[in-house]
Amino acid sequence: MPKRPLFFFKTFLQKILKDEILVYAQGLSFNTILTLIPLLGLILSIAKVFIPQEKIIDEFLLQVTQYLTPEATQKVTQVLIKLIKKLETFPLGKFSVLFYFIMSVGLLFQIEDVLNKIFESTKRRSFYQRLLFFWLCITLTPFIFLVPFIFSSYVGKFFIFLNFLFMVLFFLLIYLFFPAKDVSKKEALVGAVFSTCLWFTSSYLYSVYVKYAVSYSKIYGSLAAFPLFLLWIFLNWVVFLIGAELIVFLEKRAWESETPNIPRNLFALFVMYLLGEKFYSEGPIEVYTLCQRLKICPIEFETLLQQLENQGLVVLKEGKIYLAKAPEKISLLEILTLENRPDLKDLSKVFPEDFIKKLSFMMDQTSKFTLKDLLN
Repeated sequence: MPKRPLFFFKTFLQKILKDEILVYAQGLSFNTILTLIPLLGLILSIAKVFIPQEKIIDEFLLQVTQYLTPEATQKVTQVLIKLIKKLETFPLGKFSVLFYFIMSVGLLFQIEDVLNKIFESTKRRSFYQRLLFFWLCITLTPFIFLVPFIFSSYVGKFFIFLNFLFMVLFFLLIYLFFPAKDVSKKEALVGAVFSTCLWFTSSYLYSVYVKYAVSYSKIYGSLAAFPLFLLWIFLNWVVFLIGAELIVFLEKRAWESETPNIPRNLFALFVMYLLGEKFYSEGPIEVYTLCQRLKICPIEFETLLQQLENQGLVVLKEGKIYLAKAPEKISLLEILTLENRPDLKDLSKVFPEDFIKKLSFMMDQTSKFTLKDLLN
């Protein structure tokens, strides 16, 4: 495989690991469990108006039991039928709607916060704007899932394709409107299609895994459905978050720039030099702006910034880089000890000549010089 595709996948994986989406997926899975029953009640109540009740039950059971072991299917089917019978009389009065909204809004708050972190959005909606937006989401979401079932009898064999389109629409709307920032529609569509394809693929692989590869039923018996159900919810959130990561990755075009092949501590010193130039005048620099100036991959650059922050030299806040202390209080030795002493030969293509001349003189007596000396 060519070097560029390899670098693409490498940097994309680095971003996924850096953002710890598995941790976010666990939290979202827990909130989903709390929200599931009221959400299911509302969907079934609305669905009865458009679809015969028997068809709803048959389709729902078919979708659920295909992800269960044979041993768990019978027990789970009995439980679900009892639950659906109770939900048939799910009241949509003022108090029940309010209860449903309160239960659901916690999950929606968390989805928005997670996407804001992934999309690196520094903006935040007001509490009133969030409540209004979430109420609209709660009202419209059931209809998005019901439309494919309403038209299933008309489209016949094209039902899977229709379902695919509505899944793409569902992901696209979330990626576009949940983050508190403007998201590129082109990249959002790519992410939505990718998430939908990944969702259908993971659904198929999961059903095969559950039926033929796992031994949960031997350990848990009829209770095997519960850990399998939790695993399924978790996988859904992982797919959703990977799609969001892809959108950000495509927006930044992180694969188009690679980290220069120079010592890390020398590169860190030049970054500190640039920050020092702005310290007394313009203040902090945005991470993305600095990446563009240095023509460096944002994913790998953030690793370097994390090292500098751990050493107490910079502070990262809301996508901006601040010097942790004044240039006259930062010893060159503090920066250069990130790695072994660098070799300054053949670096004229990377750094300005005046920077290299100053540095070569100072490196022999690094403990005596500060970042401010390098700036003078």
